[in-house]
Amino acid sequence: MWERGAGYTLASGSSSCAAASIAYKLNLVDNDITVHMPGGIIQIHIDDNWRVHMTGSVTSVSFGMFASDLVEQCKK
Repeated sequence: MWERGAGYTLASGSSSCAAASIAYKLNLVDNDITVHMPGGIIQIHIDDNWRVHMTGSVTSVSFGMFASDLVEQCKK
């Protein structure tokens, strides 16, 4: 997946929901869709009012710490 502003990513929920919605609109899939991405699998359900519900696991991909001066700047 390629996310604007982030580049290559292993998974993108928003783009998966968009792609699933288009496929559903074109009658290519039912309203329950399984999306497979390098980062994992998510389930998408599109209801009769076109509300899109995404369900999947959450996985930590990194750990880090913010510098204290950055934290102070964000408090302003």
